Amino acid sequence: MADYAYAQGDIVWAYYPLTDKIDKHKKRPVLIISNKTSNDLDNDYIVLPITRAIRSEPFSVLIDPASVKGNLPVASEVRCNKPFTVRQSLLLEKIGELATEKVQVASAYMCQSIRVN
Repeated sequence: MADYAYAQGDIVWAYYPLTDKIDKHKKRPVLIISNKTSNDLDNDYIVLPITRAIRSEPFSVLIDPASVKGNLPVASEVRCNKPFTVRQSLLLEKIGELATEKVQVASAYMCQSIRVN
């Protein structure tokens, strides 16, 4: 467990729950999308999963190593329609920080994916 708070735009390793196996999880990179006001309320963060499988689907944001301050080894995709809440104790290690412009796009796509039609 980290001994500091993470911030919006941080990319971190987290234990990601598997949706088809309730008691299983795996280590995956995630983007912290919740803002400071939300993060300061408790030890939970709203995150978006990141994958190396580029699907170019609606609500996905392509990120390349140049858009990350830190260590993102390969181009990846933020899956903005898959938000979930994770406890700080399940966040393992910071990988880097995503460029603000990309965080804004990810936030907008997440909001679009849950907007009432």
